[in-house]
Amino acid sequence: MCVSRPFRKRQFQMITIRKSAGRSWTSVRLPQVSGAFWALSLLLVACFALGGSARGEVASLMVLRPLAILLLGFGLWRLKFEQVKAHWFLFAMGLAILALPALQLIPMPQALWRQLPGRDLVMDIDKAAALGEVWRPLSLTPGATWNALFAAIVPFAVLVLGVQLDREERFRLLPLVLGLAGFSALLGLVQTLGDPNGWLYFYETTNNGSAVGLFANRNHQALLLAMMLPMLAVLAHGRGVNGGTRQLIALVSGLLLLPFILITGSRSGMIVAAIALLAVPLVVGRALHLAGPLPGKSGSGRKPLFGSRLGLVLLAAGLVLLTIWLGRGLAWERLLTSEPADDLRAKILPTLFSMIRVYFPVGSGMGSFEQIYQVHEPDALLSPTYMNHAHNDWLEVLLTGGAISAVLLIIAVAGFLLQSRRAFSVPAASSASIKYARLGLVMLMLAGLASISDYPLRVPSLASLLTVALLWTGCAMPKSHPKSAP
Repeated sequence: MCVSRPFRKRQFQMITIRKSAGRSWTSVRLPQVSGAFWALSLLLVACFALGGSARGEVASLMVLRPLAILLLGFGLWRLKFEQVKAHWFLFAMGLAILALPALQLIPMPQALWRQLPGRDLVMDIDKAAALGEVWRPLSLTPGATWNALFAAIVPFAVLVLGVQLDREERFRLLPLVLGLAGFSALLGLVQTLGDPNGWLYFYETTNNGSAVGLFANRNHQALLLAMMLPMLAVLAHGRGVNGGTRQLIALVSGLLLLPFILITGSRSGMIVAAIALLAVPLVVGRALHLAGPLPGKSGSGRKPLFGSRLGLVLLAAGLVLLTIWLGRGLAWERLLTSEPADDLRAKILPTLFSMIRVYFPVGSGMGSFEQIYQVHEPDALLSPTYMNHAHNDWLEVLLTGGAISAVLLIIAVAGFLLQSRRAFSVPAASSASIKYARLGLVMLMLAGLASISDYPLRVPSLASLLTVALLWTGCAMPKSHPKSAP
């Protein structure tokens, strides 16, 4: 899908530090990172801090989106043609995603507009109000489509900055992402211990009482925690100093994530997490081992951590059962019970398919689902709650984007399959880049599965994270370049 820019010789800066165990001074070499790396790191931190909701009216977007536009301008100023050429597929898809809502906002004469499918109701309103020949855009909800356009700018800024990083800088994004995700996990745990309506819930419309972390929706928190599992596995298998300690921390963190995911109360997140666990061996290609001798042991051979895979499985199962026994396994409890909202998600599917047929091939306009569904909502499904999304983003994109979005989805799936064939046709141990490529593919797969019953990629933080996953997926360095990982 894409090839990284030619490897450049890294420069180092000399920093003098004091040894902790003595009086002498020594010098160490720390690699310098580019301005694009710092800009992208700032954007990712801002996305997680301010972009945890999929709603377009949250106040934090007034800070996040202007910041993303500024950093996008910085990235475009530094961008080179060679970088665009090397990542032509990602740029083509990114520009197409931006162009779709932009095209839907172009006004057209009424003689042409009235020929579009699904516009009869608006035509009747125009006639009754005697508005005459009004030029209208393709989108039936221009305000929501403008919001969709602005929302797409944030991950595009991540792409523009990300392609300017070399291989090692892209690898360094993993500890940053894990740190942000870990903070969200700990915040979710604290939320369950405090006031369900307290100040630790950052969004007005949220799952109060659930461990949502930095998000408004518990499903999005659970998906992030599930994606942490393969990310921790790759971090544990990276080369560098303190390999054994790093692997031990990664293993303990991964085990703690299992009860954390149950605490969120997300059933889809629990299922996605199970798939993520099964995918871990595919990503790293082997069981978790210490990089050096066990503490207090002699020798330098690699030793299995906690004895065997069976021991890890039993330990993980024990943590899960303990969480359920203590009454904290909300996701498991919800899986065993049915809720009216979940029945509604299934009941609207016939209506949703009917709406797709009505507005195909031009679509109703990106971001228009909430208003359009109210026009077609059957009387039998009327309730005090409302559907803000289809809770199946694959179908919602088809409804709002029409044939163009269908083509983009097909191209995206084809690219995913092609890159999967490349990444899984070679041993994972052959290079660090292969592990990161597989990690990115697994993360994309998990997001695609979660999108069957939810809308995770409409959240700025998750959309930006998946853009980073795309960079990991398709930008492996040639074998002749040095192999390194954090």
